[in-house]
Amino acid sequence: MELFAFLRCLDCLYAIPLALATGMVYAASRYENIQEVLRNGLRIAVYIGGFLLVVLFLMLFLFR
Repeated sequence: MELFAFLRCLDCLYAIPLALATGMVYAASRYENIQEVLRNGLRIAVYIGGFLLVVLFLMLFLFR
């Protein structure tokens, strides 16, 4: 039974490209230079991913 729970946890990997795309679009709306877009887009994607991880661990802890 725990194997199925682990496989459902792998669905969280879909958040990686979503956070990356969101960061890139946000950065592209603010900057024109491609180096700044890539640098700031990756930085924002890391922030979004970190926030999602905090929320995930908080939910795992609270609803256990």
